[in-house]
Amino acid sequence: MVRVLLEKRLEMMEKPTDLPHVALVDPFLGNAESDLPKPEGIAATWWRAKPPVGNTHPGATLPFGMVSACAYSGAYVTGYGRYGLSLSGGSPPVAFGAHEALGLAHFQQSGTGRIRMYYNYLLTTPLGPAGLEERTVRQPLADEVAWPGYYAGRLCGVNVGFEVTPMEKGMKHRYRFPEGAPVAVAVEVSAGGLLIEEMGTYPQGATLKADGNAVSGVVVMEGIPVHFHVKAGKAEAFLWEDDEEMAATSYELTLEKQKFRPTFGFGFRGREGAELELSFGFSLQEAENAQRSCGAESDFEEVVRKAAEAWEAVLSRVQVEGGSAEQQEMFASALYHSCLKPADFSGENPFTRKPGPFFLDLSTLWDLYKTQLPLMMTLWPEKGAAFVEFLVEVAVREGGFPVSYLMDNVPDRFTKQATGLCHAILEDARLRGIEADWERVLSLLWRTSQSGRGRRSRFGEYGRKFQVDPLSHTLDISYAHFCMARMARAVGHQVIHDRASALSPHWRNAFDPVSGLLREDSTYYEGENWNYSFRFQHEMKSRIELAGGKTRFAALLDKFFGFSEASHGERLFRFEGLNNEPDMEAPYAYLWAGRHDRTARIVRRVMQCQFTTGPGGLPGNDDSGGLSSWFVWSATGLFPVCGQPLMLIGSPLFPLSRWHLPEGELVIECLHHGPENVFIEEAFWQGQPLDRAWLRLEEFRKGGHLRLKMSDSPTDFGSRLPPPDFAP
Repeated sequence: MVRVLLEKRLEMMEKPTDLPHVALVDPFLGNAESDLPKPEGIAATWWRAKPPVGNTHPGATLPFGMVSACAYSGAYVTGYGRYGLSLSGGSPPVAFGAHEALGLAHFQQSGTGRIRMYYNYLLTTPLGPAGLEERTVRQPLADEVAWPGYYAGRLCGVNVGFEVTPMEKGMKHRYRFPEGAPVAVAVEVSAGGLLIEEMGTYPQGATLKADGNAVSGVVVMEGIPVHFHVKAGKAEAFLWEDDEEMAATSYELTLEKQKFRPTFGFGFRGREGAELELSFGFSLQEAENAQRSCGAESDFEEVVRKAAEAWEAVLSRVQVEGGSAEQQEMFASALYHSCLKPADFSGENPFTRKPGPFFLDLSTLWDLYKTQLPLMMTLWPEKGAAFVEFLVEVAVREGGFPVSYLMDNVPDRFTKQATGLCHAILEDARLRGIEADWERVLSLLWRTSQSGRGRRSRFGEYGRKFQVDPLSHTLDISYAHFCMARMARAVGHQVIHDRASALSPHWRNAFDPVSGLLREDSTYYEGENWNYSFRFQHEMKSRIELAGGKTRFAALLDKFFGFSEASHGERLFRFEGLNNEPDMEAPYAYLWAGRHDRTARIVRRVMQCQFTTGPGGLPGNDDSGGLSSWFVWSATGLFPVCGQPLMLIGSPLFPLSRWHLPEGELVIECLHHGPENVFIEEAFWQGQPLDRAWLRLEEFRKGGHLRLKMSDSPTDFGSRLPPPDFAP
């Protein structure tokens, strides 16, 4: 009977076809091991450093949403699915034999790999006749349906259908129980993390209070208080501990009791064979905030519709026309995944307990800074301004700009596999017109780099030795000084400009002038020296000269991408094909050598062989949208250079793209477009011939018309005027 009832419920909540961009998105894309088209030509030579799985999840959330909810199995890496811990390039190990779930959890990462925090708090499970004992029984998960802002399915063990939809700081659940079955739902407050060794999260303290049909409380996880208020419809609340219902209406977990790691939580009971709705409100500051965020009186269908409309407004900012139905779905899903993180917790700063911008889930900032954050800054400058303010607040409070930021209170925000990324992010934000007190930003960047935490960090070592190990950090810090010098030039701070300029050229110390590549006497994270050797420098002319000139630089790239083979005895590592992101910008490095035809061939081959539809549609970790935003940019024929006023031109996947920018509309039109016509024969900007494979950032920001005449044969387009260097 429940199957029939669930089908009726899902029929009521069909994907909103009147919202065309929402209708195109598949939240299941990237949930499973890659199932990609067979690689052809040079793509067959590329390698993978990480497991070929996207690590996304289909759960419900808002754009840059604070709260998400998804079925929870305890699997790596989002809590959804069947996989165990996987860190190397083989197929991911299967941890669970079937597609199952223990219930629905809140707060998920998206597309990450090995990080510290995996959240999945307040695990919510509908119960069967056995009551609380069934809370730990894995149930087959079936009949899943999802679109932006909505996720539904069925837990087969108890035969209960579920639906979830997000609010600004909360989540609505709806459950449909079989006729004649008891209606009960348990919420485990002690749950958190993954069911993978050393990846669980346990409470450090908690309080609960039941009052009629509502429960309020707080649980401290990883040093962060998660306040919640949950209200049911026509149901009665109860508390439980270790699978035993409690007579008390309040509960407190002390630190002394924590060592026993008890399971505890609350639940609701309603009438038999009924539908049960729950409204969750969350806050990292106050119980009152959580109660206000609960939204208990809102109609479920209205919340679903409001969430879908919010997504439609976001997804319609970049529109593409033409291409196949599969390519349209891939693009819409990529833009969707690009707008999940960072999670906007504005007004919920648990450290200062003050209002203002606050963001979390910067778990892979070394990937986001190249593609995803420039996309956010470009399309939503108000969100960009809030993000800048947040970074400034962190720097003031913690004495440095982070390279990651998660929902925890640990001191490893500054010591991971990159250095000084916020310097590039903030200069990029300034170039994209984000409003901020840039003199104050510059002062903080310089002070935190040269004193305090910076003096004890790789910045201090770089200032003394003019290089650091790993050598990729030498590139980071050199570029950070370039960005500070440019910002100082803009705000008129001569002292910082001169000192930062003097420290910006030492990227050269990381390179071997004989090989033209980064030196091999270093360690490299998730790649090798080849994978980091073609990063964009601020002095690309000098970088190419160091490699022996344009011809030899292009020859190195040819080996890297598989157009030619290694020399006898040469230690060669190939392009990772976007299985990982250290070399995600490398296809565009050809533009500085005048070989746009190579860029065109590679980016189109990547889009053809490394992306598709369905759960296996991504070549590797989406890394909070870093990978998906590469596709968004490249599919429209563009690529940003973070920290420089440049937009590079690639090879559009679609014959027509429209960017609805804050200052005007940008239209990219391709004549003679087709699967084999990947090369640009001629280009016109605002109706005038364009003899360069790049736009100035101010041209892009103001909008205009870029018309490209495509060809199936390589051309010399872009060979005469490479992208410029910018003096610090």
